[in-house]
Amino acid sequence: MKIIQSFAFIPLLLSSLTSTVSHFPGSGTPNPVTDTLTVTQCRDLATQNSPLQQKKLYAESISALQIRDLESNNLPRINIGAQATWQSDVFGLPIDNPLFQIPKVPKDQYKLSVDVSERIWDGGSDRYLRRQRELERDLASAQTDVDVFQLREVVTDLYFKALLLQESEAVLQASKSDLQNRLKQVDASVAGGVALRTAADQVKIQILKTDQQIAAIQTDQQSLLEILAKWIGRPQVDFALAQPAWSDAPLQPETRPEIRLFTLQQRTYQLQKDRLQLGLQPRIEAFAQGGLGSPNPFNFFETGFKPFALVGLRASWTPFDWGNRRRDAQVLDLQAKNVEAQRLAFEQRLEAGTIKDFWDLNVKYKEQLDQDDAIIALQEDIVRRAEAQVKNGVMTDTDYLTQLNLLTQSRLNRKAHEVQTAQAREMLVAKLGNK
Repeated sequence: MKIIQSFAFIPLLLSSLTSTVSHFPGSGTPNPVTDTLTVTQCRDLATQNSPLQQKKLYAESISALQIRDLESNNLPRINIGAQATWQSDVFGLPIDNPLFQIPKVPKDQYKLSVDVSERIWDGGSDRYLRRQRELERDLASAQTDVDVFQLREVVTDLYFKALLLQESEAVLQASKSDLQNRLKQVDASVAGGVALRTAADQVKIQILKTDQQIAAIQTDQQSLLEILAKWIGRPQVDFALAQPAWSDAPLQPETRPEIRLFTLQQRTYQLQKDRLQLGLQPRIEAFAQGGLGSPNPFNFFETGFKPFALVGLRASWTPFDWGNRRRDAQVLDLQAKNVEAQRLAFEQRLEAGTIKDFWDLNVKYKEQLDQDDAIIALQEDIVRRAEAQVKNGVMTDTDYLTQLNLLTQSRLNRKAHEVQTAQAREMLVAKLGNK
């Protein structure tokens, strides 16, 4: 996923945060831990707290307002108009009648009118427009789900980066405890004159190096947890991360939000295709007009302000469109097929992208864990023998510390592979849409 690739900025961000940790919100003394969050809870919180969720509410409001506009189409339309004109010539009879005077139509004319119209039959266009508005709302909601869904992989990746540091710190703390116990033994030997002070100093140096590693890990972990807290809507880092329990339950792909989006896009094209048939339907409406005019627009011989009225029905129909509807339908069919091709390409990409994840999860990491256990068992045996050899003066403390470091590194490798195994499964869960 492109959004996961964009997360490559984390190492660079961490180096910046480490150098300016005193200015980072929540840095310094860690906040007290109030609960422990699982990766599933973090994904759910990130989804719920995403500002993108507001887009669904906006889409609902827009759709409700547009549908109310459609409902008002059934109400009468009232238009008030006024007109004042002067014209260079007017109608007149070319004869004179001695018996009566023929009224002269004035060149300046005035009209004030009220037009009322009400639709009787619209061919069903409002029904289709309502469905279109509802589809637009559903499309906006589906697009939001697609955008928010990407957060699942981002949060999962961030969660396990922080978890690996958390688990690595525990291993180093255990190693430090072993070194401190060793220091007590060496100090006792130095006090008894059996060992040189150099041996104790070497152990102290190793403890200081371990403290350096722990401090660096704690800083990096705090930085990652601060970022994670922003994603899940927590004001501060007052939580710990839980190590996911291993599960052999099969993972089955759920319906990704992209599939729903493709389906709704195809329905939109089908609806537009159905609406093309409305062009074959006539439009009928009733209308009325009334007002005052000088002269009366329906009787020019009434030159004063006179009332007038007009009522009637009007219809419009376009029986021929010269093949436009047929060609438009073909265009919509092709657009729907284009969406289907995108859906198939998405499913192919998703399936191909998870093949390696399945192999890593079920083969690679399991084998690595078995090998790690064997390596740790052998190294622990070496350290036990080395400790005895140091006591007997056969091995130097430097060689012993080297073997102890190898044991610590083996345990760190084992913990890293354990976290990677859990991460591989949870990344699959995130990609497939499982809970």
